[in-house]
Amino acid sequence: MNPSIFPSRLRLVLAMLAMLTLGQNVLAQEANRSQRPNPVDAQAIVPPVIYLSTLQNYRPFTDQEVSSWKELNDTTARVGGWRVYAKQAREPDPNDAKPIATEKETPTSDKAKSMDHSSHTK
Repeated sequence: MNPSIFPSRLRLVLAMLAMLTLGQNVLAQEANRSQRPNPVDAQAIVPPVIYLSTLQNYRPFTDQEVSSWKELNDTTARVGGWRVYAKQAREPDPNDAKPIATEKETPTSDKAKSMDHSSHTK
């Protein structure tokens, strides 16, 4: 930072503001320490430890029912082949589709107007 950009008074105010902010953070941390129980005191009242297992919602793997490969190939041929599956993969999910914007909300119309330079004169 170029010192000639900021006058000396402005630099002083910025330095004082930084010191004030740091001082408030230190005071806030000290206030939190006074509320904590002393770790050396064996009679200190501490909150109970709550253990939550990361595996409590675990669902074990289950085998899926698998059809005959010939039946699966016939189904694919009946549907239209791999091209149909590729087309479905390119299409967005209906649940993820965004609502259609109204004409007022469409930013492209405003952008098109702003990019029209036909009104300029030389």
